[in-house]
Amino acid sequence: MSERTPYIKRHKKGFIYFHWINAVTFFLLFLTAMPLYTNKFLFLYETFGAETLQTCHHVLGVIFLLNPIVALLFTARSGVLTLIREVLRFDRDDIKFLVKFPAELIGKEPKDMPKQGFYNGGERMNILLQALLWLGFVVSGLTLWLGAGHISPAIRTWMIPLHSLCAGLGFAAAIGHIYLAIGVNPDSFHGMRDGTVKENYAKHHHAKWTDQLEAEGRLERELK
Repeated sequence: MSERTPYIKRHKKGFIYFHWINAVTFFLLFLTAMPLYTNKFLFLYETFGAETLQTCHHVLGVIFLLNPIVALLFTARSGVLTLIREVLRFDRDDIKFLVKFPAELIGKEPKDMPKQGFYNGGERMNILLQALLWLGFVVSGLTLWLGAGHISPAIRTWMIPLHSLCAGLGFAAAIGHIYLAIGVNPDSFHGMRDGTVKENYAKHHHAKWTDQLEAEGRLERELK
């Protein structure tokens, strides 16, 4: 009989749903906009029709806009407030982490990596970037969609490159996020499947958080 591995709870279901709705919606938004940027995706217009694809983009945009707001209202105790607090606590250890972390990208184990909290320095930077991109998407998208006749053409013209820039940066960040979650730290991906991560992974990558749980007697283990 194989030895069972201890896991600890990291994310609650409400926060996991928020994460996956955000991810799927973003990629569908990116896909439905691609025919505007390259002829290689014109087959989507030919298959579904330009108007249908535009309507889908608008509907997905509304979901993308509302998803974090709904998550904040209804799943705050499931992780959103924790996320906000952690991002605002960027400290020296996070800076040291970001300096040493690139070694992991090429398969090396960084030496003297500082202890990290519930989110490490890289995750905090990604969260902050995603929040800024979301704001850029919302402002530029709503201006382009609903601003005709209400906002000057000059301002609306600037919204096109802003929207495109956010899309490009968002796609690059998403690919990097997927690579890190699956290629570099696959154990972290498990946390977005059922909310649990291996205890040894958590203690290695989020030692400040696990130390606090142990000190407060709140470290609950689940064998799998």
